[in-house]
Amino acid sequence: MAKKHSSGPLVTTYILSLVITVALLVLWVIYVVRSVNQIRAAAGRVGLSNPNTHWMILTVGAVMLGLLLGGLIYQLAQALAANRYTRKQEEFVSNITHEMKSPLAAIKLHAQTLEESGLEPEIHDKSVAFILEQANRLGSLIDDVLESSRLLSRKKVLRLKPVKLTPLLEEYLPAMAERAQERHGVSLVWTLQTSATIMGSRTALERIMTNLLENAQRFSHRGGEVRCRVTDRRLVTRIVIEDDGIGIPKTELGKVFDRFYQIGREIDGRRKGTGLGLSIVSGLVREMGGTVRAFSHEGRPGTRFVVELPILERTP
Repeated sequence: MAKKHSSGPLVTTYILSLVITVALLVLWVIYVVRSVNQIRAAAGRVGLSNPNTHWMILTVGAVMLGLLLGGLIYQLAQALAANRYTRKQEEFVSNITHEMKSPLAAIKLHAQTLEESGLEPEIHDKSVAFILEQANRLGSLIDDVLESSRLLSRKKVLRLKPVKLTPLLEEYLPAMAERAQERHGVSLVWTLQTSATIMGSRTALERIMTNLLENAQRFSHRGGEVRCRVTDRRLVTRIVIEDDGIGIPKTELGKVFDRFYQIGREIDGRRKGTGLGLSIVSGLVREMGGTVRAFSHEGRPGTRFVVELPILERTP
């Protein structure tokens, strides 16, 4: 279990510093106002006869204390943000460990089954298929971690080239629909009304689609439906992925593309995934010059994700 970090002592320390600074500012103002005559007399002794000397001294002191106050507030905000990020990182480590333990345990169990003698061919084939499926699942988890790290470091960018959307999606979506039905009992339906070629990466486009579609399937009810619609607008191709699942509270829509953010945990407190999928989607779309947004349905459950990518050219 991840170690819990408390921001209480940190907040207390900064609040105490802020209170002391405000108190010093108030005392400084009171002191200067009450000591006008003494300040004028002291200024006269050193050759300063300006009647506004005390106001100058008051202003300088107040500005310095104000700067100190602003600096403390900034440091508090930075420290709290760092504290939250540290907690999210530790939750991520806990989550990725949990996500990896499940397929590893399944692989071990089925490998032990294969060690038994006299297995029926059907059981043998099922165990081999299951091991391969779980190995692919582990590979996907590792790929997500590596891709998230690449996007965060920004040291290596995608190599973009012209990609025709229709051939890619006609090959990709049927396989994804079969997987959605097998894994989640969810139907995937789609409408393709695009003749666009975009500057992108086939691998990145498939990862964007997979992360969005699996996210929709994971939060849909068994027997539900996920819809994918691809249409061309004047300058962009729009990819809309919509579900009728548990939805996202409107207050959380601005956070869904943050690294380590988990939709399921924010809604019902349950652990769902690693919290990297949508942040990877956002990063890849941005690298291809596009945008991605999340919307909640009005008056009913479900979520709609809209990706827009610039069109390079259209096929007549």
